[in-house]
Amino acid sequence: MIETLEITSVRLSDMVAERIADAIIDGTMPAGARVRDNELAQQLGVSRMPVREALQRLQRVGLIETAASRYTRVTEVSPDMVQSTLEFAAHYLSSVVGMALPRMDEAQRQEAAAGIDQIITRMMATDAGLVAQRELQALLLSYAGNKFMEIVSVDLGMAIQRNLAAGGADDSAAGNLPYLTSMRDAVRAGDADGAERIIRAHFGVDG
Repeated sequence: MIETLEITSVRLSDMVAERIADAIIDGTMPAGARVRDNELAQQLGVSRMPVREALQRLQRVGLIETAASRYTRVTEVSPDMVQSTLEFAAHYLSSVVGMALPRMDEAQRQEAAAGIDQIITRMMATDAGLVAQRELQALLLSYAGNKFMEIVSVDLGMAIQRNLAAGGADDSAAGNLPYLTSMRDAVRAGDADGAERIIRAHFGVDG
């Protein structure tokens, strides 16, 4: 059961998409589960229109699949998709770092490092390593200064987290702590090349 949404200034269909994505990521809506927009609308306390818009958005990033007049369901994540996601995540985050760090001055680097420390603190309290990785992506994007990347990043973050979670990626705080602390140190030092090496090593991607 997905909890009812509280309405805010954020676009309603975006809120619905985030809530459905969270349910898919945490297994509340498991792979293969049928998705019915009227049931979701009732659970979330919204009309069917924002639910339909949200499902279309999630379909574009591979969390939902639809066969006309047959079904709408949560996708399965194959081993090949997990590997493709690891490769993409490594190159994507390397690109984000490559944009962000050269544009940051000393004060911003220290600010970002402090932000990563806050992410680490939340991770240690919740033991949610993949959430922390997604938060790191969002933090670095905020310094990259690329509007297009900001637009697509939310959907990419959802898809990356879901695929890695489904593939059995280490979600523990202990398993992700070395990665986050190393990234914090590289950001503080302004070492973009070092940060990219850390990212590739973490995701197991060479080159």
